Amino acid sequence: MPLFPVLNSLSSMTSVLLLVSCLALSIVYYLRKKYSYWERRGVPCSKSISFLFSNTKDLVLRRVPLAFVFQRIYNELDGHKFGGFYQMTNPALMIRDPELIRSIFVKNFSYFHDRNAQKIESLSFFSPNLLNLTGQRWRNVRYKLTPAFSSGKLKAMQGLMQECITELADYLDKALDDDCKNPMLNVREIMAKFTTDVIGACAFGLNCNSIRDENSEFRRIGRIFTKTTLRMHIRVLLRSLSPTLTKLIGLGESNPEVMKFFWTALKDAVRHRESNTYKRSDFLQVLIDIQAEEIKQKQNINDQDTVTNEIQNGFVETQKDILFTDSVVVSNAFTFFIAGYETIAITLSHCLYELALHPDIFMKLRDEVESVKQGRSKNLDYDALKELVYMDAVISETLRKYPVASVLARRCTETTQLPNTSVVVEEGVNLFVSIYALHHDPKYFPEPEKFKPERFIGENKDNIVPGSYLPFGDGPRICIGMRFAMYEMKSVLSYIVSNYTIHTCEKTSIPLKYDPKPGLHTPCDVWVRFQKRAKS
Repeated sequence: MPLFPVLNSLSSMTSVLLLVSCLALSIVYYLRKKYSYWERRGVPCSKSISFLFSNTKDLVLRRVPLAFVFQRIYNELDGHKFGGFYQMTNPALMIRDPELIRSIFVKNFSYFHDRNAQKIESLSFFSPNLLNLTGQRWRNVRYKLTPAFSSGKLKAMQGLMQECITELADYLDKALDDDCKNPMLNVREIMAKFTTDVIGACAFGLNCNSIRDENSEFRRIGRIFTKTTLRMHIRVLLRSLSPTLTKLIGLGESNPEVMKFFWTALKDAVRHRESNTYKRSDFLQVLIDIQAEEIKQKQNINDQDTVTNEIQNGFVETQKDILFTDSVVVSNAFTFFIAGYETIAITLSHCLYELALHPDIFMKLRDEVESVKQGRSKNLDYDALKELVYMDAVISETLRKYPVASVLARRCTETTQLPNTSVVVEEGVNLFVSIYALHHDPKYFPEPEKFKPERFIGENKDNIVPGSYLPFGDGPRICIGMRFAMYEMKSVLSYIVSNYTIHTCEKTSIPLKYDPKPGLHTPCDVWVRFQKRAKS
């Protein structure tokens, strides 16, 4: 056998092995450098780091729900007010101390005013909403949308809310009549139908008909959107790494079918209002009015021929662009629709589940509702619902034990020193608060796995450590729809406890099982048994 071909072959193999070795060493060096970011800064760090996927491997592989992954990181940093961890190769901070949380979310908000959603507001037509907007643009949009959730607006929705409750009552009564021997109901699905109808009617003037029609298009679209497919999961991962790349490869929209459906429904609703020249006191009308006012202001600016160029240029510089473009209007409408039905439906499901497990709490709640109803009409109005102190405590305890949005995120927008520490946080670093972990920390809520509404009554409520209870967030970016959510939940729960009893059944899962795929803390199914209450 000739010698030179053999030597050439060995030389080629050696070159390949050398190249692979250099590449492997480079990767190891790169990861070691990345994963020593917090160590070099003297910050305690979560130790559960795996190759490439860092501390969030279970999220990437969709094996464990988000709430439990961040609770694990929170627990690993026990004894520290904050600590570092890694999202893929990106450094992040877990904030554990309630006082520090309040400082970041409120007092030092100017340094942490954005969510970890950098540069994604232009990702698609449906991206520029309150969740994704940043900086001054977010402030302007938030300011103009706030009046949509005033007491007056909520009171005006009362009739529409009661119509949806009546539809729910008819559905429940029929279900019990049709299956009276074994009336087991999946309240996870039933509450989703109800909240879809409520948000459609109260916010957009849409008849979703989800309760009455099993084949409702709105409910079908809702199921599609909230089902976390592999495509959506890849989109979320890529978006955190490179929003630009996400858009370039055609993953800008989370689900084109859902977006097209909602865009068409919204256009039809707006066109119907314009052709019939009438207005409604709802969220959609607020968006329409804001956009119309901005267009009018811009026209007035263009018509100002008498002002000096200096003044005119200065004014036009701040007003020349329409803030509420079609994209901003549609994106915020869509976000409110999705968030307004799914989050409330999950919370109601958890609440009904706990009422089925605790008959004593159920009876105490019913007694309060019946007491407040004395001397009033059959349905409690907006003002009467404020008197339901124990109801408020039951919902608050539900949100403590089962926070739907289990994690809060903020992005450092300007390099600054972490309040009351020597640690410098660089611009672009994400900070996280595990709401679920805080709510289940016995330091702040003794016996956290027990359902105890009394935590939120009287002195017990006053003694809750500020910054340890955050079901709706905190600071200027607190959930804008919080009052609407509480109004809706109190309305439907007061009706249910007055007219039915709730019990566990053969299908009731104790404890509940959770879907690891969605971003929200979502139970797989919640089965209970309803029984019609005998009228006295």
